[in-house]
Amino acid sequence: MSTEISVFSLYKKIIKNYYNHNNFVVFKKPYDKKIFFYSHYDYSLGVKFFLIQNFKHDHTIKIYPKNIYTVDIQKFYKKTNIFPSFWEKNSSFLTDSCKYKKLIKDAIENIKKGFLKKVVLSRFIKIPFRNFYFKNTFIKLIHAYPNALISLWYNFHYGFWMGCSPELLIECHNKKLKISALAGTIWGSKKWTKKETEEHKIVIKYILHLLKSYKGSIHIENTKIIKIGHLKHLETLIHFSFYEEPNYYEILNCLHPTPSICGYPKKKSLDFIYKNEGYERQFYTGYIGIVHQNDMELYLNLRCVKIKEDKKEMILYAGSGITVDSNIYQEYMETENKIKNILSQLVFK
Repeated sequence: MSTEISVFSLYKKIIKNYYNHNNFVVFKKPYDKKIFFYSHYDYSLGVKFFLIQNFKHDHTIKIYPKNIYTVDIQKFYKKTNIFPSFWEKNSSFLTDSCKYKKLIKDAIENIKKGFLKKVVLSRFIKIPFRNFYFKNTFIKLIHAYPNALISLWYNFHYGFWMGCSPELLIECHNKKLKISALAGTIWGSKKWTKKETEEHKIVIKYILHLLKSYKGSIHIENTKIIKIGHLKHLETLIHFSFYEEPNYYEILNCLHPTPSICGYPKKKSLDFIYKNEGYERQFYTGYIGIVHQNDMELYLNLRCVKIKEDKKEMILYAGSGITVDSNIYQEYMETENKIKNILSQLVFK
């Protein structure tokens, strides 16, 4: 059960938990009309919690709420004006990245030698800030990306993270499973090529191979195009009905990281990332979402920004999937456009 509260009450709860160094999360699920607020109270309270897992699976945050609060989105809109974003004021902020382009080149060479089929390489940029509008940025994200999980969470050790993820990692309920295979990106007037379709097929094959270990029936939806801002992605939804209740945590641990954020084969692509990417992804490309007993609704933590209030610094992340057909400049521009998508929603004084 949840309790509906006013926008003002939500602000008060956020501020109170922040100053008390208490974990909390504010989020809106895709196409939902409610904003949810969880603040951590007690691990012994029950079975429903908000799960936050990092990429390497060595840091886990669980937010067990005493009460779940909601705010109607329409009330939020009435209270909020949309302000100009960082990107609208600083359209020439992004610069070239020779290091990232060299990393792509090295990956393509490894793929051509047969060591890998695909590897997802990411990079980050840091931007300084003075006065950041959490509220107005959050509402801009809700307005701009209705088909994404919009989240803002806080942990005393890891700070603030904000994101707008289009990719459902896993949804489980009553012996039914849904997974989104999302890979392949274009923008503007670009046309779909073999590179994007082959990259997408790798993710589908990986998921289907995993599900072969279980008894049940499978349904694969037709591949469709989804839009997140000015970017377009290929998405295929995969449904599985189990004959017997499985261990969903076992499936989750085998599934993540998928080739859409890591590569294929998994171990070799992970080794390449750890040895060459040159930084810790932390919670970027991890997963976040709700767990309630055997039910899960988890999303990959993508299009996200880490906000360091103490240092007045933000870290933005983006990645691209590298295959044998990759073009170095186009892969770099994919990350550039993904970062621009995030920057376009950040609101400052």
